[in-house]
Amino acid sequence: MIGIKLYLDSAKMDEIKKAIDLGYVHGVTTNPTLLKKAEVWKENKSLKSFYSKLLDMCDGEVFAQISSTKPDLIIEALENLDMSRLVIKVPSVQNGIMSAKSLVDRGYSVCATAVYTPSQAIVWASLDVDYVAIYFNRMEASGINAVENVKTILNVLSKSRTKVLAASVKTPEQLNSLISMGVDYITIGYDLMEKLIESDNSRKDVEIFDDDMSVVKKHFQN
Repeated sequence: MIGIKLYLDSAKMDEIKKAIDLGYVHGVTTNPTLLKKAEVWKENKSLKSFYSKLLDMCDGEVFAQISSTKPDLIIEALENLDMSRLVIKVPSVQNGIMSAKSLVDRGYSVCATAVYTPSQAIVWASLDVDYVAIYFNRMEASGINAVENVKTILNVLSKSRTKVLAASVKTPEQLNSLISMGVDYITIGYDLMEKLIESDNSRKDVEIFDDDMSVVKKHFQN
């Protein structure tokens, strides 16, 4: 069985439903920016209501991000939800580290997010978090050698329980590069998710097959 797991980056219910219906989405990742873009307050009474819907829609993990300045607000909002599948995303800053230690001690699943360097990854792994979310596309956009950074992070975390989650993946080329490096957990937007199954060559082949099947059916009808 393939070990690679794809997560959808979205807070839009229509995108989430369509992605889950595709059948190859393992879970959903969100962050405050995605919540803002989706205007989640328009169709939900609270964050708890929103994440409750996500957990009902999705059989896999759902990622929810806390604030670096007021971390307890999101934790209080998520109380009594299915914490076995809810992963708390903690920003990779000093306040986040303090929050993460408390969350890990309380038995929450934790993902350190906005990780750019091997040193950050080492610190988070030492806290025994479940995931570190590395921002691959943003590394490249910032002029960082993203490939070398990812390889180093994979190497330094290879003996820890902390998994590398590649986030901010925008193109098929980036996705293929990460897979070839051995990254098993990857988050992508809906536009890329929808394109994964598509290929111009595949489409041309299918058109030929359909035309040929029409000929075959005509002969059987005769």
